[in-house]
Amino acid sequence: DRVMGCMRFGAFATHVNVPAHQVRKLPEGWTVAQGAAFTAQTLTAYYALRVLGDLKKDQTVLVHSAAGGCGLQAIRICRKLGARVVGTVSSAAKVTALLKEFPDLKPEQLIVRASSAAAFGTQLDSALAAIGSPAGFDIVLDAILGPLFQPAFDRLAPGGRHVVFGAASMTPQADRLGWLEWIKLAWQWLWRPKVDLLELPSLNRSVMAFNLIHCLNDAPTLMATMDEIQALNLAPPLVGSEFSFAEVPAALRAFRSGTTWGKVVISVP
Repeated sequence: DRVMGCMRFGAFATHVNVPAHQVRKLPEGWTVAQGAAFTAQTLTAYYALRVLGDLKKDQTVLVHSAAGGCGLQAIRICRKLGARVVGTVSSAAKVTALLKEFPDLKPEQLIVRASSAAAFGTQLDSALAAIGSPAGFDIVLDAILGPLFQPAFDRLAPGGRHVVFGAASMTPQADRLGWLEWIKLAWQWLWRPKVDLLELPSLNRSVMAFNLIHCLNDAPTLMATMDEIQALNLAPPLVGSEFSFAEVPAALRAFRSGTTWGKVVISVP
C-alpha cells in the first residue's frame, strides 16, 4: 500500500520505521508529496481547532501564517465546519495566493501583519468588523508569538481560546549566530509575551499550548483524531515547494525565511 504518516524525528531518511497507528493509506489520486504535506500539518491544525479549541459552526478563528502548511489546512477545516476565518500573512503576494486558493474569501479577511502591536490591533478590528464578528475571536491559532500575541489575545471573545503551537518570532534567520544575534534573541526572550494567571478567570479567556510530538504517545486519541480528519474529506494539501534529498539545507533555509507558500516537501529518491 502507498501510505502517508508522521513521526517524531528522523524523517530525513530513505527508509523509516513508523508505528502502524501513525500511518494511513494515501488517498486515491494523491501524490506522495501531497501525502507528505498532509498528516502532521493537518493533525496540528485539527488538534488545535477541535481537540483544544472545541471549534463549532459560526465561530470566528484567527489563523496566523495562513499561507503556510498548517495555516492552509486550518482554513480548510474551518470552512468544512462552518467557521469564519481571519488569516494573517507576511506579504501581499500571499494574500493574492490565498484569494486564488479560496475564491470565496474576502480581501478584508486577510491581513498583511503590521510590525507594531498597535497597528496590528487596528488591522484585527477592521477584519472582525468586515466579517461581522464584533465580539472577537473564539479561537486564535498562534505559531508566531512575539509582540503580536497581545493584540490577538485582547480580542478574544468571552470564553475564547488562544492556542499556541510555535514561536516563529524567536526563530533565528542565520545559519550561525554571532554575538549580535544572541543579544537580539536574549532581548526577545526577556520581552516575550506574559500572561497574568490571576487575571484569566475575570477575563474569561484561556491560553492553551501543545506539541504534536507528545500527542504521538497517545495512540487511541491519535487514531480517533485521524479518523475524524479523514471523515472531513479534505482536498489534497498544497505543496508550494519541493526539494530533492540533496537540497535539505536549502529547503530548511527556504522554510525558515518565511517567504514560502504552502508546504515545503523533501523528495527522497
